[in-house]
Amino acid sequence: MSGKRGTAASMTATVGSTTRTYLMYLPMSASPTTPLPFVYVFHGFTMSGQAMYDITQYNTLAESEGIALVFPDGEGGANSAGAPWNVENTGQTVCGAGAAVSASGDDFGFMDAMRTAVTQYQCIDSAHVYATGFSMGGYFSHHIGCYRSDIRAVGPGSGGTINDLSVCSTKHVPVIIFHGTADGLISPSCDDPHTPAAGAATETGFTASATLWAQKNGCGTTYQTVNNQGTSGNKSTGQCYVYDGCPSDGQVTLCTFNGMSHEWAGGSNSSSAFGDPNYASATQLEWNFFKKYAW
Repeated sequence: MSGKRGTAASMTATVGSTTRTYLMYLPMSASPTTPLPFVYVFHGFTMSGQAMYDITQYNTLAESEGIALVFPDGEGGANSAGAPWNVENTGQTVCGAGAAVSASGDDFGFMDAMRTAVTQYQCIDSAHVYATGFSMGGYFSHHIGCYRSDIRAVGPGSGGTINDLSVCSTKHVPVIIFHGTADGLISPSCDDPHTPAAGAATETGFTASATLWAQKNGCGTTYQTVNNQGTSGNKSTGQCYVYDGCPSDGQVTLCTFNGMSHEWAGGSNSSSAFGDPNYASATQLEWNFFKKYAW
């Protein structure tokens, strides 16, 4: 094992007869033979792995925490107008705009191919593999949590899920969900049960994903509210709802950001309109969650 440390390396993986692309980031300070936790970071529709690398700034956290990362490109390649991820099975429908596109590629196979390729350069801790994503990547993260038992926990951002998680093949799955309360593209009600009470637009016929995951994992209906403060005073407030009574292997937390639109909280906006640095960092919040509830 050697090479490809630090700065994200452009990589390819063959899935069936299709060549897929992604970025890999391995911390400079880590020994290739030391098993590291591993995080998949999935982008939104028409975005790229590079955009998620730039927005989330996960590489900085990777250096301090010792994390191996991949930032995959969706079906069709980086910035493709084609459908980026499979977010539902045949006969299922997801909440919100995610239902408007349908990918045909083998995205679960792509996950396996990336992981196999990464092990050529870095030993992976198979007990600590996670998935996160933004927008369509958030939808895919829900989908992964529903069907991939090898993924220890998921962190969907600004997405939604199917309305019946009882069909999932996984058992308890720790999940931390992120959404801006002013998201005009994917209704906050897809994730946040508080949205109807606030009078915002809702998605008819869909239950908020936080409620669905709490039910699936066997949590209570009550929660503790923890405030999160960003860097711009009253303009960047937020809160996380930590559900009560969850099993030790199935904590559910929903973090919302007051007045934030369709963005990655705390993310860089230097190269994309989808990062808002004023709010508490979703990247840091989810890593703290993974370490506390899925380790």
